[in-house]
Amino acid sequence: MGDKEVFSNPEEDQSGHAERVTGAFGSLEQKLGPRFTEEEQRVRGLREAALRRDRREVERHLASAKKESSWLYDELMKHPEVSAIMRELSIMGF
Repeated sequence: MGDKEVFSNPEEDQSGHAERVTGAFGSLEQKLGPRFTEEEQRVRGLREAALRRDRREVERHLASAKKESSWLYDELMKHPEVSAIMRELSIMGF
């Protein structure tokens, strides 16, 4: 991942951001397979918050995942595309 991805302009084309988020979470779903179904609602909330670039809501969902479903939190943080999006939201202060 290059600097352009992390330090992109906040006015970045929304469809480009939406594509990245949708692709990252789709990839996570494929990786988790049946385990994803167990946490689908939690992941859906996180994905929607990321799509809106709602940093506080993302943080709330991550904290919940860490507390209530540590394996999911670990998978989210290990997934390169998802963790990159989370870092981007955190760094840019969205």
